[in-house]
Amino acid sequence: MFRAVIADDEETIRNGLKKLIESYDLNLSVVGTAQDGEEALQLIKDYQPELIIIDINMPFMNGLEVIEKSRIIDTNAKIIIISGYDQFEYAQKALEHGVFSYLLKPIQYRNFKNIIIKALDSYRERMWELNKLAESNTIELSSKCIGNQAIVYIKENYSKNDLTLNLIAEQLHTSQSNLTRIIKHKTGENFTDYLNKLRIDMAIKLLLDKDKDFTINDIANIVGYSSQHYFSRAFKNYMGVSPIQYKNKNNKCYHKKSPLW
Repeated sequence: MFRAVIADDEETIRNGLKKLIESYDLNLSVVGTAQDGEEALQLIKDYQPELIIIDINMPFMNGLEVIEKSRIIDTNAKIIIISGYDQFEYAQKALEHGVFSYLLKPIQYRNFKNIIIKALDSYRERMWELNKLAESNTIELSSKCIGNQAIVYIKENYSKNDLTLNLIAEQLHTSQSNLTRIIKHKTGENFTDYLNKLRIDMAIKLLLDKDKDFTINDIANIVGYSSQHYFSRAFKNYMGVSPIQYKNKNNKCYHKKSPLW
């Protein structure tokens, strides 16, 4: 149920508005009435109402001051001013604080209900927008987290020849389709291409390792390929030459340059 606070220094107006609102059957409850600005602000702090109906001319703190301070508490509450003042400066100040409606006394009771309905509808719409934004931010944050976890997992496990997208999705408790989209967004590549890139990059380091003379089959097993044939084909697709050709070419370059070192 929505909550409303009414603030007016005239008791007859406060009570009249309260009875009027409660007769509308709008899922709206008047949780408090105030006769001055300080009391109004305290009620707003205590109840954080969705609807504030307030006069401008009140003791201790005028309605505009209350509105300004209430915006620190809740920026989304809908505020309806009911005032005997029609000066432009008051209306302008009310607009600056996002007041929903500015009504002059005596109010037109036939239109009052419609204004309240519109105010509550506007509040619902605003809450819906904020919830959608929060949901979007949560999804974005979740995707970012999953993306980071996926990249770390792939880098730590790329040498396992049974590493699959489905396995990673299960580990991270997400769907394959969602993980595919996240990896693509994170790396600019699909899962298979990114995995192959990691494996080939490591294979290149092993091929150029002068301290250890790995065979092509050794390297294929180390970087996660199930066979030398599959590794050689993947390497050539990535580098344009076979592993043997790449190794021989770079060894020749090494020997040619070594006398100059």
